Amino acid sequence: MIEGEAQHSRIVPEVAVRTDDFRLAYRLLGRLRDSGIEHMQIDPEHPVPNGVDYWIGSHAEVGRSEDDRGVGCAVEEIDSVIGSIVNRMYVGEKVQRICFGIDPGPRPGLAWLADGKAAGSMQMESVDETVDRIMEILRDLRPAESVVRIGDGARTISSRIANVCLARGLSIQFVDERSTSRGSRHDHVSAALTICSLEGIPVTQRLQVIPTEGEVREIQRRSRRISEGRLTIPASLARAVAVGRLTLSEAVELHIDSLDR
Repeated sequence: MIEGEAQHSRIVPEVAVRTDDFRLAYRLLGRLRDSGIEHMQIDPEHPVPNGVDYWIGSHAEVGRSEDDRGVGCAVEEIDSVIGSIVNRMYVGEKVQRICFGIDPGPRPGLAWLADGKAAGSMQMESVDETVDRIMEILRDLRPAESVVRIGDGARTISSRIANVCLARGLSIQFVDERSTSRGSRHDHVSAALTICSLEGIPVTQRLQVIPTEGEVREIQRRSRRISEGRLTIPASLARAVAVGRLTLSEAVELHIDSLDR
């Protein structure tokens, strides 16, 4: 069964869903549709058309197949599996060099170039999520070399990102961020794309993370917002958030617990 109207003249999409796991198929089709990726659904009893580059099924179904186009997937892996396929579709299977650019902030901007060509960009939610995404891309594409270029603004966060990257064995550079802002509204993703293409200063040793008073006050301000004005966390907890020992939500919860005692 092919999703939508089957037409012999239609170009075969690059991605197919081929599984008898209804829940997995339903979620995969929805996610592929939301991503704007051309796709089809194939009955597991039918062969995969020649024009399909990747087909997705359960791990067991792919394991039983001798077709190396198969990609095993569980429901909880859908986002990462589709992300991996998208990387390979847009970039290709053989990449020599990937340059990542990160515009630091509470929600970092991330972008990457593959062999000099823009390959992707996104707004991330945290330092750890940003580095996790970099590691996923590297596992998918396996380039011969890579570098992570980090804007040197928001120094506490940029130092935290650098330290996490160094702990994962990544090559790091700090880039002068003054030329990456665009207008009064700072576009973190656009800035990250600019940072990708700029040579920086290599960072080889773990950095000391010392939050400024302004950064501490900004975290306290955000604590008021997420607690809907009920409280402001003390500076000691704000500093713990700034250096990555706590998330802001954890700091707020700790402060609430201390008030309840």
